[in-house]
Amino acid sequence: MRAGIKKYVDRIGGEFMTDQFFTQDQFDLLYGCTNDLVFFLVQNEESFTYLYVNPSARLIFKDNPIKSTLHQMVSASHALEIQTHYNQAIKNGKPVSFQDFFLFSDVELVNETTVQPIFHKGKQYILATTKEVSMQKEIEEKYLFMQSLLTMTIDPTIVVTNEGKIFDMNPKFEEVFGYSLKEWRGKHYLNLPFLPTEEKESVERHFETNRQGQGKSSVLVNRLKATGDLGTFLVSYSPIKKDGIVVAMYILLQEVTDEAELKENLRNTRYILESYKRAISTAAIVVMTNTQGTIDYVNDLFVNISGYTKPEIIGQPYHILDAIHQRDEFLNDLWKAIKTEKIWRGEIRNQTKFGSYYWGDTTIIPLFNELDEMENILVIQFDITDKKSVMTELRNIEKTFKLITENTNDLIVITNEDGVVLYTSPSHEKILGLEKEQMLGRFYSEMVALEDRFSWNKELIDRVNSGEEVRLELRLKCQNNDLIWTETSIVAVRDLEKEHVYQHVIVSREISERKKLEERLRFMAYHDNLTHLPNRSFLLKEFPNLAQKADKHHTSISILYLDGDDFKSVNDDFGHDIGDDFIRHFGDAILASVRTEDLVARIGGDEFVILINNVSRDPLERKKQTKWIIERIQNSLKHGWKIRDASFTPTSSIGISFYPDHGLTIDELLEKADVALYEGKRSGKNQFIVFDEIIN
Repeated sequence: MRAGIKKYVDRIGGEFMTDQFFTQDQFDLLYGCTNDLVFFLVQNEESFTYLYVNPSARLIFKDNPIKSTLHQMVSASHALEIQTHYNQAIKNGKPVSFQDFFLFSDVELVNETTVQPIFHKGKQYILATTKEVSMQKEIEEKYLFMQSLLTMTIDPTIVVTNEGKIFDMNPKFEEVFGYSLKEWRGKHYLNLPFLPTEEKESVERHFETNRQGQGKSSVLVNRLKATGDLGTFLVSYSPIKKDGIVVAMYILLQEVTDEAELKENLRNTRYILESYKRAISTAAIVVMTNTQGTIDYVNDLFVNISGYTKPEIIGQPYHILDAIHQRDEFLNDLWKAIKTEKIWRGEIRNQTKFGSYYWGDTTIIPLFNELDEMENILVIQFDITDKKSVMTELRNIEKTFKLITENTNDLIVITNEDGVVLYTSPSHEKILGLEKEQMLGRFYSEMVALEDRFSWNKELIDRVNSGEEVRLELRLKCQNNDLIWTETSIVAVRDLEKEHVYQHVIVSREISERKKLEERLRFMAYHDNLTHLPNRSFLLKEFPNLAQKADKHHTSISILYLDGDDFKSVNDDFGHDIGDDFIRHFGDAILASVRTEDLVARIGGDEFVILINNVSRDPLERKKQTKWIIERIQNSLKHGWKIRDASFTPTSSIGISFYPDHGLTIDELLEKADVALYEGKRSGKNQFIVFDEIIN
């Protein structure tokens, strides 16, 4: 159901009640202008009752279907098939789709019906939408073949489905009576204006008796022609059967004038029948056998494909062509169908004279004489060897694709041009925890982390559609909202059925471990391995940013160059392991003494650098702020720490320079702070000196 529909329809005792669900006006607003056939039904004890149908669907019924049941409006076999799909959708509690490939449906195209079950207040409803989806190649070819024969007929002719709906009409019918196939296809035969109202009942009865094989095959009638004249026509009904069941009626209207014209029409009819024979013989393999299966006739196309000459094959049993030694069960079913006057349809693989194979889309027709005795069996085959090869190759490609996608750790997604997911590989469930049903129909961008969606934009899609293979790193969301890093490749594949429309193939490989390693390497490049404090490289990289902020806010930066007093004695007296622990404790003590916006770095041995940010540019205030930090450091060191029962209360000497007073680069400022540090060490331990004081 579409979003926004809030009204429901309930049926009680034939009365329709609205209960905040679905009104006729809303139904017409949603589906009134679509070419799709839309039906809305409610389930009752034995069948389903039509509540609403849209105008496109109304035209396929002879009578208004509203308040009628499914079984009242369509044939029993068709109703059973439809009801089976309806019940399946209700049982599964989700939409069901099915296709109808039957040639004599309302249109020659393949239809697809989507069934949506809806349950409300104790009643079960069905919303069914039928639309044309594609033209099957085989049906198209055979329909065009049949249509060409129909067009050649010199008399007005129409083909009507089993339910009385117009399937086709030849140009002569359009010319004589002034109707167009485009206007009348799918509409009921009895609605044609040339039928007098008082004759509709008898015409319908005559149609029904011929459909059942009981009526007269021809009848004289008067019909109004497009010229306004009333003509007398001999109407002939020829049932079209499939598997022994009448599925359509071939109706020919031959205008009766005089004997000479009738004879001329007979000659023309014979000529047309000969044309039919030549056309069929050109397009199909034709073989005729007697009732014992001995070959009596083959056409030239059979000779060309099988390699047998006519003298070689005539008189031979048909099973000489049996390349795969059909199962007894298969042969018994085939012979049983023929014996019961049924036409058999199927695919058979035959063997040529030289041992190669050819596949035939085969129709086997029993032929009877005037005494209703079977005399011959006609075999008509369309060569589908190339089609079978293509289908076999496609199946192999499908198997290979399935084998790859179901056994790879890569995440493979196919979307339509709008980015809606059409296919996902099973690896999504293993890596992301997302089942296929959770992804199909969603926009792929919904699975991309919010931080990375800026890169998933129209510009990127345009690059892909222009033929570029785009590679980028994306974070994808897991079912539990965790993120994983992926290296993602996106390519566009043109949709063969729609010009300028693309599908996108997206292949992603998880690189979370690689990203962690890269992050670790970046950390190691800019941090001291012992204390994990920033190193000189980090200091050089970061200082320009800090200086820019200081200039923007008109503040200063204090650069403190620290060197531990007598640290060498720690290594000499306690060893390098304790010496390393000592350095770590020393760094922690400094870090605990500064503010969060300050930067502490170890640049080597027992040398540390502190950048104190956001200090005043007023010399007195700046010195006061800096001294406060230094005193915190000295107090922290004075408090000391213990390592393996050994107590340490170290001191340090500090040289100080100020940005921008003493320089604009970190190298220049460190150099002057180092000079001040050297002077401080000369004055004794635990001293701090500003570069200005040396100059003064």
